Formats: sequence, structure tokens, C-alpha cells
Amino acid sequence: MSTRQELKECQDAPLILTASAESFNATNDQNSSSPAVRSKSLSHWGSGCNSQKGASMSGHSVFILDVNGKPLTPCKPSKARKLLKGNQAKPVWNKFGLFGIQMLVETRKEMPTSALGIDFGTKFEGYSVVVGKENNLSVMWKLPDKKKLVKKLTERRQLRRARRWRTCRRRQCKSDNREKDGFIAPSQLMMIQSRLKAIREFFRCYPIDVVAVEDVRFNHRDNRWGKNFSTVEIGKKKLYDWIRKHAYLTFYLGVDTEALRKRYSYKKSSNKSSEIFNSHCSDALAIAIDLYAQNYIEPGQFIVIDDMYRPVRRQLHDTQPSEGGIRHPYSTGNFKGTRKGTMCNLGQICGGTDNRFYVRDWDNKRTGVAQSKIQWLSHRFKTNIQFLYWLKPVVSLDGVL
Repeated sequence: MSTRQELKECQDAPLILTASAESFNATNDQNSSSPAVRSKSLSHWGSGCNSQKGASMSGHSVFILDVNGKPLTPCKPSKARKLLKGNQAKPVWNKFGLFGIQMLVETRKEMPTSALGIDFGTKFEGYSVVVGKENNLSVMWKLPDKKKLVKKLTERRQLRRARRWRTCRRRQCKSDNREKDGFIAPSQLMMIQSRLKAIREFFRCYPIDVVAVEDVRFNHRDNRWGKNFSTVEIGKKKLYDWIRKHAYLTFYLGVDTEALRKRYSYKKSSNKSSEIFNSHCSDALAIAIDLYAQNYIEPGQFIVIDDMYRPVRRQLHDTQPSEGGIRHPYSTGNFKGTRKGTMCNLGQICGGTDNRFYVRDWDNKRTGVAQSKIQWLSHRFKTNIQFLYWLKPVVSLDGVL
């Protein structure tokens, strides 16, 4: 399958399984040139744990979907390898960039209790899934910057007001009839949609029964210093309503989360922007454990997802006209048939010019690359897994069977 510019879709996406000690195809490890494969101590880099000190990861790291696409209990890589070899399953990938399998035959539906812990924040958030007595996945989620959207709305408002007051033929101002119930400002709605994007993907991959959320409540009447809490509080009913339709929802206060984190011996980093497990996911794992397991569980696979990029797609013309009053085309949501924000083998596509694409790396530095160097496209999230393995597949699809 290819796009209009003959760019192939991501059919042979990297089989980056998990940070477990066993790779999906262990026979290829000795011949691999990737240090991340040959060095087992680096297998869960950034998780806050060290395998050389005896920290064990979750063994059931491969998510499973049934024949209808509904999530089942995760399995070990060795089990997934046998099912693929026996033509009882097919490989799939989720938007986290992780590998899983979908069953081609019916299987039993018995599943252990599963919980999702969520620690909401203003810039960074933590998510942690516990299936049975294992932490299968923890995610640090980078929220989009709402200040950029506010700047776009301000510029649009100024241009609209300038059009209304010009001494030329124009349409009259609209009547003030656009107020409606449940209105959420666009900058806040962007944050809510980003959170829903993460939660939906967890429900697609894991059989979640209950969701534990650290409910943010701040007394804005008596205290004037907590305006950052408003970003988390606005629109939380919309999130809670969606969760209640799919699972049981329970709440924890901030003081409860701190007490549980200390009870289960998890550490908390003071650097909120640090891309480690202890920055945000330790709180999410603590409240998820308190629902069923209620014992210390070793942190499992940890990944970081950057959802900060928002393309300029609705500004059709330059704000400042050129000589002669000519307004040149500015930007659209696509470039050469490729949607902005799409992931490729070199990073995240954010536009381009002529036959060169602009690609953003993990540090959001933009570089221009030739169109011929782009090998595959994917609509998955921007994760640190792709950049951790130096943009090279750990195991090829041909090496699975």
C-alpha cells in the first residue's frame, strides 16, 4: 500500500516488543549489531530500574487481541512466537509502537483482574496498567502546549475584527448566538482530547476492568495560587463519563496517592520533566496496585510519548500580504499527500518544500530530508522507543517465523 507520492505504508514496522530480558527472536541477538539488543542491562533503559541489581520486568509483555479485536490477557514473547509459528495468530502493532498478536482462532475468555492507574497533570501525565500481578506497561505522556493554540486564536480574532471594520462590501457580524451548554475552550479541549487519545489506546490493548484516577480538587475561592490546577479540572467530567461507559471508575485524592506510594515503596522524582518512571508513573502504578494486588510490583516496561506537536493546517494564506496585495498560500494539513504528524523512519513529518520533507526528531529539532529517504509511514504515536533504538528495527518481520 502506498500514498499518492508512492511512499509505502509501515507494513514492516519494527517488532520492538518490550524491555524484557527475552527478545522476540533470541536467535538473532548474537548476530545483531544493535547495542540495545546485545546488552541486556540496557533492555529497560529509562524505567528507573536496573536489571543488574535484580529488578525483574513483566514477563507477559505481548498484548493479545481475539478474533474480533477485543483485548485478552497479555502473554510472554515465547508464547507469541509459538502462536505465530503455528499460524494461530498474526502480528499487530498498537499506536504505542509496541508489538502484539491477534488470534485467528477462538480461545478461552477467562482473564485476571486488570486496572489502569492515571495521574493527570498540566504538562506531563502518568499511566500504568496492571494485569493480574504484573505491571505490563507504564507511559509518560507529554501533553500539547495550549499557549500555541491560544496564540493562533488571538491572531484569528484580530484578522476577523479587521475584516469587520473595513470600509468595503462585507457581510455583517454574526449574532451572538454561539453559547451552548457544555462549552469547553479550544485550548482546554485540546488537552482533553489528548488524554482521551491515550486512554482509548489502553482500552484497545488491555482488558481493563477498573480505572483509578487521582482526582484533582482545588479550592479556588480561598486560594489564589492554584491556577494550574484548572487545566486538569476543566473537562474532567467529559473524561469520567467516557471511562464509566467502559469500566468502573474510582477516585483517589492527592494525599491518598502519596500515602500509597510510600506504602508500596515507590520513589518520586522532583524533576517533573525527567523522562524516567519515577517522575509520574510511580503515582499511577501505586493507585492501580491498591485496587487488587495491594503488594509491591516491579515496574514493567516504560515508554515516553510526545503528543505536543500540532500542525498548522487551517491558515490558508500568509497574514502579511506581499507586494501588490498578494496573499500567498501558507499551509494545509497535508504535504504531498502525507498528513502532518505522521511518523516515518526518520522521525515525525511536519511539512516540507519541493521534494524535501521536514522531519522532527525526539528533541523537536526540524531537519530537511529528501523524499527518497523516507521508507515507511505510520500513524502511531511519537514514542521514545523509535529513537532509543536509533531508528533501526530490532527484529525484522522475516525473522519471526
